[in-house]
This record gives sequence, structure tokens and C-alpha cells, in this order.
Amino acid sequence: MPIADRAAVVAALLAVLGAAPARAAADPQVQKGHDLAVQICAACHVVAPDQGRAPLLKPPAPPFTAIANRTDTSANSLQAFLRVPHGKMPNPMLAEYQVTALTAYIMSLRTR
Repeated sequence: MPIADRAAVVAALLAVLGAAPARAAADPQVQKGHDLAVQICAACHVVAPDQGRAPLLKPPAPPFTAIANRTDTSANSLQAFLRVPHGKMPNPMLAEYQVTALTAYIMSLRTR
């Protein structure tokens, strides 16, 4: 895919994320999860409209809004998924508090 097309895809994904509901600011786990997602997950995923850079993975992994809105996504399924390596990435070795925070953040993006 030409670079211009990739940039257009990333811009579209960021626009979709911009339309996502605002994070539940009252829930500190959601904010912690957002911060972790930007630090850890943004190299492969579009995780937030404010992540500051496009994913390095080409094409990017599914955006967090898409993951959150899958019909089979639940807090339990996310926690189980985040505890093991996924895709071609090495095991992220997330601590339990990180799994909890990332799950809270991703579920906060759910619009369904």
C-alpha cells in the first residue's frame, strides 16, 4: 500500500476514534489504562485520538474502538487475551494491574 494511502487509513482511524465517547474521567482505572495503551500498545494499534503518532505496524492492528465494539468482547475475554502473547508480538508480560487498567480503558470505548 502506498504511503499516502496508509496515511489516509491512519487518519480515518484517528477520526473514528475522535468520535468515540469520552473516557470516564471519574474512573482512575480508565485513565491508567489509557496511559498504558498509549505507552505500550500504540506501536501496533490506534488506541486513542491523542496517541501522538501513527502505529508503526503496517497495516496497523485493529483499533481499540473496533476491539471494544466487537460483539464477543467482554471484560473477561479482554483480560484473558491480554494475559497471553497475541499476533506476532512477544509476550507483553503485563502485570495484573496493567491488565485491569487496559481492560477498563478498552471497555470504556464501547458504544454498543
